[in-house]
Amino acid sequence: MRIGLLFLLLAFSLSTFSAHAEIYRWVDAEGRVMYGDDPPNKSAAKPVNLPMLTVADGFVPQKTQQAEPVKEEDEAYSDFRITSPTADEPVRANDGNLTVSIGLKPKLKAGDGITLYLDSRQVASGSELSFPLTELERGEHTVFAVLNDASGNIIQNTESVKFSVLQNSALQKSGGDSSNEDAQESLQSDMFGSQPQAPSSPEFSFPTLPGQ
Repeated sequence: MRIGLLFLLLAFSLSTFSAHAEIYRWVDAEGRVMYGDDPPNKSAAKPVNLPMLTVADGFVPQKTQQAEPVKEEDEAYSDFRITSPTADEPVRANDGNLTVSIGLKPKLKAGDGITLYLDSRQVASGSELSFPLTELERGEHTVFAVLNDASGNIIQNTESVKFSVLQNSALQKSGGDSSNEDAQESLQSDMFGSQPQAPSSPEFSFPTLPGQ
């Protein structure tokens, strides 16, 4: 190991010598292997052919190029769905009014828009994430939304959501009005008491004449 290291150091130091100088190898009186260009006894020394040294330029570490963060306007939409009403949800809407809410990530980009369809008919469009609907009839409905770019090209669409609208029937409304009238009459009776009734008039009968 030491001999190999010594040989490398010697070869490096001798690289500055003239290309015409010969290098010899010999063993001295103490048994050590020696190298040089002037051995004490050239007859006992052997010439050595040294490999040509190649000197490389110093290593220059290159700077690691950091990836640029993805801009929000370049980020693809990852979450687009109907959040309200939910699937198979019964919704009480006696007046027929209902608001459809939409979830979207990331937020809507400039120029993009949303179109809402109810029962396969377009009912609303815009850049908001909620759409109020009016005059919905009682029963089952289906709603879905479509996301499009500024040119009208479809980017993606939500899954269809089926829900039911619950409303009071006309009979229930009529019964409710009658109940309200009864309640008002009962309240007036408790507050003012029952109204006194006029005395009934005695019945009038004609007298019977003799001989009749």
